[in-house]
Amino acid sequence: MPGSADLSKFSQLSLGVAIAFFGVGVLPQQLLAEEQRLKDSTEKEAVALTSSTAQNEDISYAAADLQPQDESTQELRLAQREVDIDTFCRSYPYNSRCADYQPPEQRQKPKEKLRETLTEKQLRSGFALTGKAGTLGFGLEGVGAISPNFNGRLGVNYFDFGIDTEQSDIDYDADVQLFSVSALLDWYPSKRSDFRITGGLLYNNNKVDATARSTATLDIGGVEFPASAVGQLEGELTFPNTISPYVGIGYGNPVKRDRAFSFSIDLGVLFGGAPEVDLSASGPIAGPALQLPVVGSLLEDAIEQEEDDIEDDLSDFKIYPVLTIGISYHF
Repeated sequence: MPGSADLSKFSQLSLGVAIAFFGVGVLPQQLLAEEQRLKDSTEKEAVALTSSTAQNEDISYAAADLQPQDESTQELRLAQREVDIDTFCRSYPYNSRCADYQPPEQRQKPKEKLRETLTEKQLRSGFALTGKAGTLGFGLEGVGAISPNFNGRLGVNYFDFGIDTEQSDIDYDADVQLFSVSALLDWYPSKRSDFRITGGLLYNNNKVDATARSTATLDIGGVEFPASAVGQLEGELTFPNTISPYVGIGYGNPVKRDRAFSFSIDLGVLFGGAPEVDLSASGPIAGPALQLPVVGSLLEDAIEQEEDDIEDDLSDFKIYPVLTIGISYHF
C-alpha cells in the first residue's frame, strides 16, 4: 500500500534524525560537562595541597626526603632539628636534656641576679669577729669562711686571777695565768647547719705561780720543817705540751650570710699533758745550811716528794676541759 510505505519511510527518517540529534548534540555536551567537573575537582585539590603546604613550612618535598631512610639517618635528622626546649621539657620532664631546665617563671633575669649578688657581697664579707669567755679565759677570735662547709678561726685568750688553794697539807697563795693562741678549723655537716665539729692546735702557756703561806711549821713531803728554817716555799705549775691538740663540738656559724650578730658555744678538750710542778725553798736551810749532808738531803728529798704528791693530785688535768661562749659580729 502506498500509504504504508510512506509511513515507514517517515518513521525511519524520524529515527535517523533523533539518533543524529542525540549523537551530535546531547552526548558531546555530557562528555564536556564531565571533563569540566574533573578539571574543577583537580583545581580544588591543588588549592588544598598548596594551603596545607603553606601551613607546614618545615615539610620538605625533595626527592631525597621521600626516599626510605635507615635508623641512623633518621636519628641524625631528628637531632639536627630545632626543638622548643620549653615545650619539650614540659612533655618529657625526665629527659636528660631537661636535667638543668628551669621553667620561664623561675628564671632570673641577669640584671636581677647580678644585683642580688652584689647586694650580698656588699652586706656580708664572710669575716666575723667574736668575743669569748670560758675556761681558757677571755678571748678575741677572727672567723673566716673557707667554703660553705668549713670555717677557719684564729684567736687569743688571756686571764689572770688569784686563788687560795691547799695542796698536800700546805696552803698556797696562787696566781693563775691563762694565755693561749688558737688555730682551729670548723666543719659543718651542711651549709645551712649551725652544728659544727672542731679540731686544731693551741699554743698553751697556761701556768700557776704559788707561794706557801707562812705558818709555824711546813709539812713538806710528809716531813715537818720550821717555817723559819725553810723560809719561803715557792712553786710553779706548767703543762708539758706547749703545742696542744684540741677537739670539740660547737653550735653557731658566725659567718652565715643571713645574719649580722650571732651566738656560739664550744665544748671540747685540750690535750695539754699532765701538769708539772717545780718547788723551791729560799730560807736559811736553803742557803749555807743546805750544804750540810743531813739537812740538805732531807729537805731536797722532802721537796721532791711534795712535787710528786701535787702532780698525783693534778694528774686528771692532763686533759683540760674547754667550755666557751661567744658573741659574734659578721662584717
